Amino acid sequence: MKLSLEWIGQYVDLAGLLPKDIAYKLTMSTAEVEDVEILKRAVHGIVVGEIIGIEPVDTGESGKVMQLVSVNTGAETFETVCGAPNVKIGMKSAFAGPGAVIADNHTVNEQKVFGRMSRGILCSSKELGWGESHVGIMSFPDSLPAGTELASLVPEFDHIIEIDNKSVTHRPDLWGHYGFARELAAIYGRPLKPLEIIDFSEGNNLPAFPLRIEDLEGCPGYCCLDIEGLSPAFSPVDLQYRLLAVGLRPINLLVDLTNYLMLELGQPMHAFDGGRVRDIIVAPFGKTGVYMTLDSVERKMIPEDLMICDHNGPIALAGIMGGEDSEVKEGTSRILLESANFNPARIRRTMIRLGLRTDAGIRFEKGQPPYHMALSIRRFVKLLRNAGQKAILRSKLTCEGETGEKGRILSMEKASLNRSIGMVIPDERVKNILVSLGFECAINDKEILLTIPPHRSVRDISIPRDIVEEVARIYGYDNIKPSMPNVEMRPYVFNTNLQKQHKIRRFLSQAKGFSEVHTYSWYDDIWLKQIAYNPGETLTLVNPAAENNARMRRDILPNLLALVELNAAHRDSVSLYEMGNVYHPVSESFRQAMHLGGLAYQTDKIGNLQDLFLRIKGTIEELCVCANAGIPEFRPSDETGKPWIGKGACLNVMIGDTHIGQIGFITGNLLNLYERGTQIVWFELLVDLLAGQAFPDVVYQETPVYPGSWMDFSILADTALNYSGLAEIIRKFSHPILKKWKYLYLYSGKGLPEGKLSYTFRFWLGLKDRTLIGEDMSLFRESFLHYLEENGLVLR
Repeated sequence: MKLSLEWIGQYVDLAGLLPKDIAYKLTMSTAEVEDVEILKRAVHGIVVGEIIGIEPVDTGESGKVMQLVSVNTGAETFETVCGAPNVKIGMKSAFAGPGAVIADNHTVNEQKVFGRMSRGILCSSKELGWGESHVGIMSFPDSLPAGTELASLVPEFDHIIEIDNKSVTHRPDLWGHYGFARELAAIYGRPLKPLEIIDFSEGNNLPAFPLRIEDLEGCPGYCCLDIEGLSPAFSPVDLQYRLLAVGLRPINLLVDLTNYLMLELGQPMHAFDGGRVRDIIVAPFGKTGVYMTLDSVERKMIPEDLMICDHNGPIALAGIMGGEDSEVKEGTSRILLESANFNPARIRRTMIRLGLRTDAGIRFEKGQPPYHMALSIRRFVKLLRNAGQKAILRSKLTCEGETGEKGRILSMEKASLNRSIGMVIPDERVKNILVSLGFECAINDKEILLTIPPHRSVRDISIPRDIVEEVARIYGYDNIKPSMPNVEMRPYVFNTNLQKQHKIRRFLSQAKGFSEVHTYSWYDDIWLKQIAYNPGETLTLVNPAAENNARMRRDILPNLLALVELNAAHRDSVSLYEMGNVYHPVSESFRQAMHLGGLAYQTDKIGNLQDLFLRIKGTIEELCVCANAGIPEFRPSDETGKPWIGKGACLNVMIGDTHIGQIGFITGNLLNLYERGTQIVWFELLVDLLAGQAFPDVVYQETPVYPGSWMDFSILADTALNYSGLAEIIRKFSHPILKKWKYLYLYSGKGLPEGKLSYTFRFWLGLKDRTLIGEDMSLFRESFLHYLEENGLVLR
């Protein structure tokens, strides 16, 4: 987007400021400036000339039309050969006589053209250095006297600043010169001149123009005004050279004014032929079809495309381009002036689909504030009358929907502002900054109370953080001393329960080859009926996913057992576990507990049930040690209330006197639900009862200086004693050289006395002050065997 500093200078005094400094300040506080160019216009020695005669010139070339034009410059009449298509008698244009210097330092000379003497030239905007168009000569208003020097009307130099469009995507108010003038006024602390507008008091008693919005989501607001008494005219010179400076070609007063207002305020406008359009309806296209836009292209429309219509049908593609049959013609004396607000997303989608990007659409897709609708119309009528048009109002300013004229209220803590910026900015300075940007501001000891100006959109300013940015950028980021924030350093408080859960997961998944699953937190009543399980009173969901999924689970195993058949179809063995919450109703509330459920499945082709059970039992022992909960004991369970708990097929898992869960294998009717040869060992533990620090404090233990040794003992014990009882006996034995002991394996094969089992243990032995000798080993062996004898145990 290009900005003219001369144009901006009409609203704020830029005297004494260097263009490069302005560009730097804008980049640091408002938007990124990509380039600054100097625009040099040819004005000296060039005057307003009136065309008083036209005579055809024989060029001798087919299709090449040239004319000998007589130009009155007030003091003298010149004849020049001209080929411009828009030359006509009575027209006033820019004339450069012999000796005048035009663009590119070209000096105008007298010369013969097609046998006729040409003294001077009628200039296009390109020949004047005002723009790039070379289609026709400049067209000035009839009110300019012939002979008026352009140097008295047009500044010779201007500076064009190019803004990176991406940096103002969130600032629709900055898509016009007046928005940047407001920014520079705030940056440099200079007054901003108010826009000259008409108050419309003369139209208060006039009827409203027929207007109806049928799609308020697509068009939140719409304003229009019926004006007549207009006559064909060209735009004032200052309006023309400003449009040319930023890349737009002047056409006529009405079209130029809509473009001028778009580049001044950022608000696109459109003028319909008032003799053709007598009512307005804003509505979707409503069907699939085509529509001819004013560029004479048939556009393929879809039902949701928003249109401006009258009672006869569509007259414009809303927010993007007008229609061919309602555009202002050369002789139009009555116009309907519209200024609207459209849904940015709708405009963008339509432009992308049609491949039609216009200056108006680009601005509407940024979310123009609705406040600009009525303001732009008031400004348009003022400039129209300044240009010499009578502009008789035939309706009052008619508005529907949101006009955005009420400011929005916002408050924030004063301490939050200073804390966010990192320094204390005096209250008076903060207030001056915000007032200069258009805010109404009051500051007390604790709060900053604001009224957001209506020219700032909701997408731009809506929360206190936005105010922090406004103050900081105008105050100057260069003026904010970088400093690290004062932060109170506190040690991180670990969630010990979560640490324990993660450690258990890693142990089962990585060390033991289990696969973690996540089932639903509710039962499947169909499956419960299959396994003949009634969980009793449960929490019930008000809005279950299905009728059979209404009861919240009280244990995890039923859901895991449902997965066996699914996995059995693909593999002969699988180990699964799930760690999740179960829910127990308690009076009017409930209790939530973390359970760990798991199972190991295999067919009898893989191995026997005893080995599978011992493997899972050993896994639970190691899991408890891994969680630092202690060494578990396994005691026979008498419970039979659940289908997976068979008589003699379940053990309670105890740590001390605390019951932490159960382990067992599937038997009976439940086992019959699965394929023949299926073996399933299950367990379910209460994770919350696995007391102990997941990662205990590291205690340094000095590496032994003297080597130790070890001994293995295979002990015969009655089958009724079981491992837990035997381990408890061994645990009570102590000896000076005993370091630690460990269970190795169980033997129940041939060669054992009837009713006996063989348990093998390994004992590690050592001393801190010397190396063990044979006598030490013998004394330990004698002491241990004596202890076994006292407890009715012997070696195998």
